[in-house]
Amino acid sequence: MDFRHIRAFIAVADASSVTKAAQRLHISQPPLTRQIQQLEQELGLTLFVRHRHGVVLTEGGRRLLEKARQWDQAAAEFADAAEQLKAAQTGRLRVGIGWGLWDLVNVARVQFAKDHPDTLIEALDAHCHFDSDALLRNQAIDVAFARPPFDLEFQVSDVVAEERIQAILPADHPLANRSSVSMTDLATTTLLLWDRHISPVLYDRVLGLYAAAGLTPRTLPTPHAGPFNHAGLMQVASGRGIYLCLGVPHTGPQPASGVSVVPLTDPDATVDVCAASRKGDQSPVVIDFLAAVNRVFVTDDTRVARFAAR
Repeated sequence: MDFRHIRAFIAVADASSVTKAAQRLHISQPPLTRQIQQLEQELGLTLFVRHRHGVVLTEGGRRLLEKARQWDQAAAEFADAAEQLKAAQTGRLRVGIGWGLWDLVNVARVQFAKDHPDTLIEALDAHCHFDSDALLRNQAIDVAFARPPFDLEFQVSDVVAEERIQAILPADHPLANRSSVSMTDLATTTLLLWDRHISPVLYDRVLGLYAAAGLTPRTLPTPHAGPFNHAGLMQVASGRGIYLCLGVPHTGPQPASGVSVVPLTDPDATVDVCAASRKGDQSPVVIDFLAAVNRVFVTDDTRVARFAAR
């Protein structure tokens, strides 16, 4: 007896006809008839009474039908579980990475790969929060490493890291060689501001830092430029002002030339980083990856502190 016999039994019982059941199973009638006969012989029971219009379940057949359905359901669940495990071992995980968060993702990747060496991890850039939201919502990615805000429709991890805000200064700025600066140090320097919608939490935090220090910044709007693109780096390198941002700007494999990156020392000059996923996603790959993130970040205060101090 195998699952083919059970499914043949269920199909014939539901159709009350071997011919109709064969059509539904996309097989010819003779092999289906043989499967029913083999099952009856193995059980030592007659499951169907044949008549010229089809078949009718016997009393024994009726009693066994529900058990057969339970067995078939269990077999389907077993097969689904096996497919999910296979996907976890040899599947694919798509990760959206916010600006400057590669180091965090790479640490999680290394931890995850220890138990999932055959899982392919693909990365997509998600420079701002609405990129992450759209990519998750459209199922283009499975997990996003990003900064708030996060839409309520997503599952958000505990804080992965507290990322320190940094000043992007011209390389020849008097403060460019400092190991750190405070908001007071930057009081007279023009602040370049990108559009708020790109990163509202960071935008508000930056202006809040000025207010907390009792300062009113001299600002220069740069709606199409920012520290995340070449247009913004040109603004800084040319001496037009500074950006306060997250992540180290790069123009390739190396940090960008012509600018200097100096972290702020002010206590509130940080922004949380979290991992977001779709609520209810039961993919073993996603679950295991988020567990790896939890192991290396959420429960590791020293690692969070190291990232925050960069």
